[in-house]
Amino acid sequence: MATFQTEYETSTNAIDSIVSTQLSSVLNWTGIPGNLMKASSASGFVWGYNAGGSVYTCQLPCTGNWNEVDFREYQVSRVLDLTTDQTNLYLLYTNLAGSTSLLVTPITNQGTRTVIALPFSAITIFSTHTYIWAQDVSNNKQRCIKPCNMPNWQISPDTAVTITSSDDEMLYGKDSSGRVMQTDETLQSPWQPIGQLHGTIYGKGSDGTLYGIDPSQNAFQYNGTLSTIYTGGLPPSNLSVDNQSSQMWMTTSTPGNLGNIFTRLQKPDYSSIMNTISPIDRTRDKIVDTLETKFEQQTDVMIVNKQVNDIITFFKKIFNIDKDTAKKANAQAGHIGENIRDSQKQLDQISSIEPIIFGVILLLLIVALIYIVGSSILGTYVHSIALVSIGIGILFLVNFSSSIK
Repeated sequence: MATFQTEYETSTNAIDSIVSTQLSSVLNWTGIPGNLMKASSASGFVWGYNAGGSVYTCQLPCTGNWNEVDFREYQVSRVLDLTTDQTNLYLLYTNLAGSTSLLVTPITNQGTRTVIALPFSAITIFSTHTYIWAQDVSNNKQRCIKPCNMPNWQISPDTAVTITSSDDEMLYGKDSSGRVMQTDETLQSPWQPIGQLHGTIYGKGSDGTLYGIDPSQNAFQYNGTLSTIYTGGLPPSNLSVDNQSSQMWMTTSTPGNLGNIFTRLQKPDYSSIMNTISPIDRTRDKIVDTLETKFEQQTDVMIVNKQVNDIITFFKKIFNIDKDTAKKANAQAGHIGENIRDSQKQLDQISSIEPIIFGVILLLLIVALIYIVGSSILGTYVHSIALVSIGIGILFLVNFSSSIK
C-alpha cells in the first residue's frame, strides 16, 4: 500500500506543479507598460488613449513600444472614445471650439485622415460592418454609412437601451435594469436579452463567445455558460476583442506593476500543457487500476476465508466440537476398546466351555433315553445303569475340560 500511495502522490505532485506554473502562465494576462483609458486592436495594431487625451498606437506584438500620435493640427481638446475596424481608427473627440467631431485615420497610421463633424454631442462610437454608430449621454443614437466621407447621419428612435459594443453584425447593449441585450447592426430588430446576463458586453470572439464585465466589476465570458475570467485581482474597466489576432485587451482601474494595460489570448492553447499532463494522468490511472485489482483479489480471498470459517463454525455447533474434542474422542475410543476386549474375553470363555455344556446336555439326553427305553425292560436295574452312565459321562467331561485348559 505504501508503494501505491507514494507512486500516486508523486504523479499528483507532478501534475500540480505543471498546473501551478505552466497553466497559470497561460491563463494570466500579460502586462504591457503604459496607462490607457481604453485599448482597441485590429489588423496588427493596437490603439489607445490616456486620461490626458493623448493617443498612442503600438504594432503587434506590442511589448510597450507605444508611439504617441500627433493630432494637434485637428485641435483635439478632449478624447471621448475610439474604436477600430480592419481598415481604420475612429476617434471621437471635442475640439477647442467645443464641437464634437470624428477623426478617421488608417489603422496603420499611414495615409489620409478625414474629419467628420457630428450633428449632436456623442460620447461613444461603435463600428459594424456597414455603419458607424454614435451615441450621446441620453442614449440618442445616430448612424453613418461607411466610409462616411459624405456625412449623412441617420437618427434612430431608440433610447431605451445603451449601446456598449459592436461587431460586424450585431450591436450589444444593456437596458435600465442592467440586462444584457443585442440587436442587428441596423437596429431595425427589437432588442433581445441574452440569457440572464447582467453587465456590459465589450466584444464577441470568433467562436461566438461574448466577453464582458458584470455589475461587480468581474470580467466574464459567455457561450451559453457563464464563467469568470481571471484578472489577477485587478478590477477591469474596459475590454476589447481582436478576432484577427485572437487576442483580448484589458485596461484596469487599478494599475499593476507595469501599468493598467493587459493582453492575453481569447482561447489559451492548452495542448502543449495537456500533452505533458496526460501521460502522467494515465500513469496515475494505472496505479489506481492496479490498486483496485489488488484490493479485489484480497477481498475475494477474505470472502472465501470467511465462508470457510463460517462452515467450520456451523459444523462445530452441530457436532458440539471444541478444543477438547480430540481428547474426548481418544478417551471414548480407549473405553470402547476395553469394552471390546472384555467382551472378546467373555466370548472366548464361553467358546471354551461350549464342548462341556454340549457334553452335559448329551449326557442328560442319554440318561433320559435309558430311563425311557430301559424302565420297562430292566426294571429297577435301570437306575444302576443310569448312575453308571452319569459317572462315566462326568469322568469324560472332567478329562475333556482338563485337556482344553
